[in-house]
Amino acid sequence: MRDNCCGSPKDSSPMRALAAALVLAGCAAEPAAAPTAAAPNLSDTEVDPLRAWKPPQRPERYLYVATLAKSAADPDFVAIVGADPRHADYGKIVNRIDMPNVGDELHHFGYSGDQERLIVPGLFSNRIHVFEIGHDARSMQLLTVNEQLASDSGFIIPHSVISTGTGRSLVTMIGAATGTTSPGGIVEIDDKTGTFTRSFGPGPVRGPGNLAPKYMYDFDSLREAHRGISTTFGPPALCGGGIEPTCLGDEVAVWDTNFPPRVTQVANLGAHSGALEVRFIHLPGVRRALINTPGTSAVWLAHDDDQDGIFEFQQVLGPADGLVLPVDMLISYDQKYMYLTNWFGNTVQQFDIRDPFHPILKATVSVPHPNMLRLSPDGERLYVTNSLLTPWDDDVRFGPARNDNYGIWQFDVDERSGGLSSTTGDGGAWVSFTNVQKRSTVGPAGPHMMFFDPGVRLLPGEH
Repeated sequence: MRDNCCGSPKDSSPMRALAAALVLAGCAAEPAAAPTAAAPNLSDTEVDPLRAWKPPQRPERYLYVATLAKSAADPDFVAIVGADPRHADYGKIVNRIDMPNVGDELHHFGYSGDQERLIVPGLFSNRIHVFEIGHDARSMQLLTVNEQLASDSGFIIPHSVISTGTGRSLVTMIGAATGTTSPGGIVEIDDKTGTFTRSFGPGPVRGPGNLAPKYMYDFDSLREAHRGISTTFGPPALCGGGIEPTCLGDEVAVWDTNFPPRVTQVANLGAHSGALEVRFIHLPGVRRALINTPGTSAVWLAHDDDQDGIFEFQQVLGPADGLVLPVDMLISYDQKYMYLTNWFGNTVQQFDIRDPFHPILKATVSVPHPNMLRLSPDGERLYVTNSLLTPWDDDVRFGPARNDNYGIWQFDVDERSGGLSSTTGDGGAWVSFTNVQKRSTVGPAGPHMMFFDPGVRLLPGEH
């Protein structure tokens, strides 16, 4: 499935320089042979979710986009983009929800359980903003800003926001308020006030021998199995200043999510693999998840097919499959396709994962430095942004800076046979962010995470 990762890179272009540096920093293990027994693949199940799953009647009306101002004079903001072609504002920024301060570094956000509020962390400021969403879905009112999360929890760098549906949200915290900015962890906050309620699992102070995550980035869970997996990135002190291949961590953690939640297993996916996203495959009786590791340009499958609570991990995709620093990943609602963005490959890939031990490439399209993905609930439209993180966008040590062609790309999806086609004809951005009006200046702005308006309901745990 992949070439010898320690071999000399064949492509010496600047766009491949970072990939080569990451490969030399730490090689992933060769993919293991697929098990012969186990839980059924999608093609073997009695009911194909592609036929059983019914798309919602209401299409997305607006797209909410966490956006970097790329200006020291302006705050970051949530851009609201018209997403319904039946309206005149389709493909236009119709509102800009400014943060009250500059320098937050907006990255990810999440909904409250009732989807009436948007919870917006500042990655670098450690602030938690809570906005009430207007009835028109295109306006928001700031309810509160909580600035005590770091001091109250001992953790720093709030990342993913995951509603528990109980008036609380989980927030993954990439680091801790220590000299090394390690370890990472997960906290629970009130989804009305943003205040810290308790740690989810181990806190930042840990005794010897405690099984706990060394790193933190994303978290996903399989609720019926009471199992979750958390991922990696790396310590903020090492990773926050710019692209540093050796800053990326190597471990992911498996959790028992019964109260009190605890880590039951730690797995090493290779030196400097830097696992980012984890997504469980939601099929009856199936305990499998996919994990992307940009540091080794790979995707791993975690599987507990004998359902003993212990996951096995094996690499199922690598550089030979066209992966070049895959930074985001999602699985379609019918569980048939996986989508990947290759940050330094300038491509978005669609794989058929009905047999997740052997994904099949179905489509590849071009986007400059693609980052975050969002799939419409009917599975027919794929949205892609292309800003990652200010210090990493602006770093010129690995080719030109990646901060001059910002936008949102949109692709039509062939659900039945597989395939992606640009909705713009020329393959360019559906919505350009190269010349955006900010609070006091006009210029490029960096779009990252996207959500649809609250009329599109999220599935439990979706983030």
